[in-house]
Amino acid sequence: MVKRDMINGGQRILRRLPMIRKAIISHSEPLMWYDKKRMELELLTLKYVNRSAQCRDENGVVNESDPFMQGILSSIDEIERDVRQRKNWGESNLNVLNEIFELMLI
Repeated sequence: MVKRDMINGGQRILRRLPMIRKAIISHSEPLMWYDKKRMELELLTLKYVNRSAQCRDENGVVNESDPFMQGILSSIDEIERDVRQRKNWGESNLNVLNEIFELMLI
């Protein structure tokens, strides 16, 4: 019963847990910043998927030289770098940026 309630309740259940609720209340600004960045990343990813479907040729190859695609990819990269800098993850290699992208969209 309790597990089913937690699964169905989602975030409302988390807010009821005292330690998590206190952490959210006392540090709301970083959480709101991260949520905003995650939402931007989700929207940009959706735009990328839609645009890549439009930019495919007859062989199924995506034309990534499209200016709109370039803008989306650069915005995604900027968000990843902002999160890396805010989280104090020092190195800037591609693996760290890909990991940030995956962790934000989980």
